[in-house]
Amino acid sequence: MNKSNVICMILLCLIVMGCNSIHEEDEVIERVKVGDRVPSFSVEMVTDAGRSTFSTAHLTGESVIVFFNTWCPDCQRELPKLNDYYIRHRDDVNFQMIAISRGEGEDTVAPFWEEYGLQIPYSAQQDQRVFDLFASSVIPRVYFVSEQGIVTSIFIERFDIAEY
Repeated sequence: MNKSNVICMILLCLIVMGCNSIHEEDEVIERVKVGDRVPSFSVEMVTDAGRSTFSTAHLTGESVIVFFNTWCPDCQRELPKLNDYYIRHRDDVNFQMIAISRGEGEDTVAPFWEEYGLQIPYSAQQDQRVFDLFASSVIPRVYFVSEQGIVTSIFIERFDIAEY
């Protein structure tokens, strides 16, 4: 087998194994569980109207926090479903949603958002500072949070839109 075939086989295996296997730990550390208070953080986000701030100190009803990477096949599959959910609920004054990248900047996230036609407000984070408050690995992750700041549901690698 030549070198390019070996490289192709390795890449194919990584894609098939999913987003949780690339640079991930053997044991996933879940730092936030259903019933826990959402960690405190504030990030700048990009919306259709420009830039604003998302803060867990100012929750206004149901909040949905999504963690993703643009290269992740599971994220590429789930983000359009989450975008549909966002479109259905975005006009509800008691609803807010944000997608936060895990270690990807604006130069990567903005073209991805445009390519996929996503409308979810997003925050491009060069590091994993915010993600690390929630877990050690595995994406996409979706956290539903009540107005009181309590995590009510968590979806990991797959968003079951039928439940919502």
